Amino acid sequence: MNFYFSDVVVGTPTFGEDLPWQLMLILLAVILIEAVVMLLFRLNRFSKVLFHSFLVNLASTVLGFLLFTKMISLNDSVSYLSQWLIFYLATVVIEGLVMMLLYSGRSKGKIWSVTVVMNLASYIFLYILSLL
Repeated sequence: MNFYFSDVVVGTPTFGEDLPWQLMLILLAVILIEAVVMLLFRLNRFSKVLFHSFLVNLASTVLGFLLFTKMISLNDSVSYLSQWLIFYLATVVIEGLVMMLLYSGRSKGKIWSVTVVMNLASYIFLYILSLL
């Protein structure tokens, strides 16, 4: 069984009863990874990008949960790697739209570049974590 929280796509059999705490820790790690990428792109100071990373991940987690719980049948018809790609693309779109609201004064190209890179970094982290 998998939980689909957009940014936090984690296979649950190894987690047992500690699942909620582990998901929260993973989400916190994703927020930090994405905040560091936003900082490297010089979007704002650390406290601001950390807060903005929290907001975009909150949006993608909530919308991801609502969208992907409706797509549970996806497991039967789409390969594991394809699922990761679908989740990645959906996360980029959701977080990109929120980023456009947060950084409306910045160029759209820069915002979408940051969104793609920060989610690539967090999904690489999540994929490596899923292999453990």
